[in-house]
Amino acid sequence: MSEIITFIPEGQPWASATLRQLRDDIACAVKFDTNVMITGGSGVGKTFVASLIHQQSRRGFAPLTILECADIGESPNDSFKEALLKTANNGTLLIKEIQKLPEPTQLELLRFIESELPKRDRVRLMITCSTDLFERVQSNDFLDELFYHLNVVHLVIPALRDRPEDIEILFRHYLSSHTRVEPALTTAAWERLVAYPWPGNVRELKTVAEKLAERDLPRPVDLEDLPPEISQWGANPRSIH
Repeated sequence: MSEIITFIPEGQPWASATLRQLRDDIACAVKFDTNVMITGGSGVGKTFVASLIHQQSRRGFAPLTILECADIGESPNDSFKEALLKTANNGTLLIKEIQKLPEPTQLELLRFIESELPKRDRVRLMITCSTDLFERVQSNDFLDELFYHLNVVHLVIPALRDRPEDIEILFRHYLSSHTRVEPALTTAAWERLVAYPWPGNVRELKTVAEKLAERDLPRPVDLEDLPPEISQWGANPRSIH
């Protein structure tokens, strides 16, 4: 599973135990055709993981259709059916940010799963969610029947700030993927990158690495070369915590 290096580097001693477990969970999800729910904050890589599971499963040759909950029209059933037709036999249907579905649309999705999907039993269903969906079930904001249909395999992707040991290897990977010669960083720059809470998670880290690679500095990257929100983090009382 070499492709996971973008997200969970193989064989690196500084990779967090949480991600090593997630890597194993992904490997299990690849082997089976059950529905998958992927939970994590914005920018942690939920869509990437869903794509990885699809590509490395036996369905990798078939389409992966992505349906954004925000794009579901006034006739939810039509949206689901159209997505299903695009997915075709042996494909995967990924519904993003399922927590955004209003209750009437949740009911339509439940009916779709119970009536339409069995007719195309070769289609796999995956969803992503940025909140604790079970809490929404308990507060009656999400249908429990729908939740249990979707929550067969549950993968949780932790925020980057909760696994600082992964920051350097991920940052180096993104640097090296955008330049032939990886820029050197000073100790102060590395320390700030590890200490910074990364509110945008892996997406933000990737963007910062790409910007530094494009600058092609003739010297090691220092603290002042980092974006202001990172280089000045901690100096301002309103800094992100």
